[in-house]
Amino acid sequence: MTFIEVRDLIKIYYTKEYNVRVPALRGIELEIKEGEFISIIGPSGSGKTTLLLVLAGMAEPSAGYLRVGDVRLDQLTDDSRSLYRRFKVGTLWQIPNRNLIWEISILENVEIPMRLLGVPREKRIKDAKELLSEVGLSKRYMHKPSQLSGGEVQRAGLACALAHNPILLLADEPTGELDSKTAGELLRYFKELNETHGITAVMVTHDFDVAKSTDRLIQIVDGRISGYSPTEKLKTIRDMHHVYLDRYGGIQLPRHIVDKLKVRREILIEEEDGKIFMHQNDKNNMKKAKK
Repeated sequence: MTFIEVRDLIKIYYTKEYNVRVPALRGIELEIKEGEFISIIGPSGSGKTTLLLVLAGMAEPSAGYLRVGDVRLDQLTDDSRSLYRRFKVGTLWQIPNRNLIWEISILENVEIPMRLLGVPREKRIKDAKELLSEVGLSKRYMHKPSQLSGGEVQRAGLACALAHNPILLLADEPTGELDSKTAGELLRYFKELNETHGITAVMVTHDFDVAKSTDRLIQIVDGRISGYSPTEKLKTIRDMHHVYLDRYGGIQLPRHIVDKLKVRREILIEEEDGKIFMHQNDKNNMKKAKK
């Protein structure tokens, strides 16, 4: 079942001071299944964090169609987007200060989302302890974030992101401040919670090794999806050869394919035996690339 459906999604940032419009998303086409754990990878400025913010209801789409579950995000008002964030979305950020309040214990931190929903105190404490146990922090309930290691802080943040039983879990570079071993531990808990809670999860990263821990990898370049693949089939990013065809017949080629092209504007297309071939229009060297 398609849980997230994105069609021709556009996001343009406008600065009044300089009267400049900057396109961050240029017609995103994407489908994510319910319960799937995917990663979105791309260089700085590619639009991956903007896409995450739009999915989180923190940024309003400029145009296009965007559905998460039964919620049409492209039709929400500011107030309804706020309710969507409160009830439907859990977030985990790279910077720990955005995930937790530093002056209180991690148990109290995990209680906060439940308190906002009116959950009784006894149930809040019980559920918060269970979540912290699920991320390996059963002996650290009363510790403040400043008393924990970097990996423990992010795991506490993960528990906090799940406290209100969201339908969508979003993570922006959650391992960016961690060493490889600690990052691996966090990703293991992330994947276990994704499976046990059946929650759909989307993680943004620039690290291919981190992205490989998810079910599927989506590459975004210059505000468009340039390729995707199940991670089990990937050894390097250059093994990714699946692309999306949008409703207008447009295809964004993977970056490593584009970098090989000598001619950027003229591509010949042929259909043969039910297959489509793209030819580089180069007089000296006509190469076929099966798509």
